Amino acid sequence: MEFTNEQTVTEKVGLLDETYNDKPVPSWDNLQNLYESRWLKEKNKFQVALKSKFFALVERFASGQQEVFLLSVPERREKLYTAAFLELFESGYAPHIGEVERVAGKRIRKLSLTFPHNYSSV
Repeated sequence: MEFTNEQTVTEKVGLLDETYNDKPVPSWDNLQNLYESRWLKEKNKFQVALKSKFFALVERFASGQQEVFLLSVPERREKLYTAAFLELFESGYAPHIGEVERVAGKRIRKLSLTFPHNYSSV
């Protein structure tokens, strides 16, 4: 929507209000389902990235504790992502969520896994 210089602020607001005239307010359940579906898409994308990093480490025959991901998300969403990480890997991998660090001004947590000892490298 484009406004001309001649339109007043109230005219601009009035135009915006008109776009919502015919839109019904969704029910609580519908809105909650919309939000949940958005999170499930993000969660799937995140878990695919984790799997990709995991299998890259497996192909290298990595052993011991290995960093799998640098998590840099808003603090309010951090619990969702850490839960998705822990959900993906069983306790045998000893999934570890590192302490908060600052890297390039961003708040991050290192996500690590412990791989079995690689006997072929002895």
